[in-house]
Amino acid sequence: MKSDDSLSSCASYATISSISIQKSDSGFSDSASSSIQASSCFEQILAVERIYHENIQEYISKYSRPLRRYLNPTEIVDLFQNIEKISAISQTIVRQCDRFIDKSNTIRMPISIIYQPCFDIMMDSYITYIARSVKIQDIIKQYCHKIGYLLQIPIEVVIRELTEFVLLPIRHICILNDLFQLFVIDSSDSMNSIDSNIIQNIRFLSKQAYLIFQLLCHGQMPISESSQCIKPECDLSSIIVLQRVNKELWEPKQMELFESKLLFANMKQTSSICLSNVVHVEEDRSNEELCLIVASTMSTASRYSSIKMIRIYIRFENEHDYFMWLNYLKSAVKKAKDQNWTTKNEVLI
Repeated sequence: MKSDDSLSSCASYATISSISIQKSDSGFSDSASSSIQASSCFEQILAVERIYHENIQEYISKYSRPLRRYLNPTEIVDLFQNIEKISAISQTIVRQCDRFIDKSNTIRMPISIIYQPCFDIMMDSYITYIARSVKIQDIIKQYCHKIGYLLQIPIEVVIRELTEFVLLPIRHICILNDLFQLFVIDSSDSMNSIDSNIIQNIRFLSKQAYLIFQLLCHGQMPISESSQCIKPECDLSSIIVLQRVNKELWEPKQMELFESKLLFANMKQTSSICLSNVVHVEEDRSNEELCLIVASTMSTASRYSSIKMIRIYIRFENEHDYFMWLNYLKSAVKKAKDQNWTTKNEVLI
C-alpha cells in the first residue's frame, strides 16, 4: 500500500498539534516545573474525540451503511468489522465531555471522568478491531472494484477513502496515547489509580496500533514527532510483536522471556511455550520474521502420547529488533535445552 495523503491528512490527527497547550510555570509552585492545566487536557480530548466522531460518522454514512444494501453480512464484517460499535463508543465519550465542558470544575477533572463509564467496552472493541485489521489491505483490494461499481465512485477514490476509514480507529488510539502522555509529564503525583490504569492500557493498545501501521505501510506511515513515545522500546525482556500459530491470523502480542519460557500476552489471555521444546528456529530476514518449530506432546486414547510440531511465527517491527531477538532466542533456547538435559541426567552422590 502506498503512503498517500489519506494516511496523513486526517483532520483528527492534525488536531493534537494544532491546539495550543496552556502551561503555568511561576517558578514558585510546589509541583516543581511547568504543570499542564487540566482544562487544556479536557479541551484537547473533547476536540480530538469530536472531530474523530465526525470523521468516522461521515465515512459510515458514505460507505458502510449504503453498502449494506448490496453486500452480505460477512462481507460487511470483513470490511468494517465492529466500526459502528466503536463509533457509538466515541459518541458516548463526546456526550460525556459535553456534560462537563461548561462547568467550572473542569480545571481539575481527571481523565477517568471521561473514559471510565465505557472504558471496558472501549478496550474490548479496539482490541478486536486492531487484531482483525492485519489483513485489511488485501480485503480493500478484494472489494474496491465492486464498491466503486455499486456506489459509482472512482476506484482510486474508493481505495484512498476506505484506507483512511478503516485506519481511523487505529490512528485514534495513537493520538490518544500522544495526548495522554503530554498530560502525565508533570501531573503524575496528582493522578489517581484509575487514571493511571487507563493511560497504561491506551499505551499498550497504541503499541499494537503502531505495529499495524508498520505492517500495512512497510514503515512508510508518517508518524508525528510527538508519536515517538508509542514506538516499542528496545528491550530484550519484553517487546510488542505480531504473532500467530500455524496458519491462524496475526495478532499483536506482548512477548516476554521469563526464565525458560516465552510468554505471549494480550489484554484477554496469556500463552507460553517452553524453550526446551523448540526444535528449530527458522529465519526470514526479508520480513523481519522468525518461526519457532515447537514439539508439543498430545495425549491419546492409548497409554502412549504423540508428538505434534507447532509453528510459532513472530514478526518484528524492524530489522534491529529482529536481529537482537534472533540472537537472544537462539541463546535462550540452547540454555533451556542444556538446563533440561542437566536436570534429567542429574547424578546424586
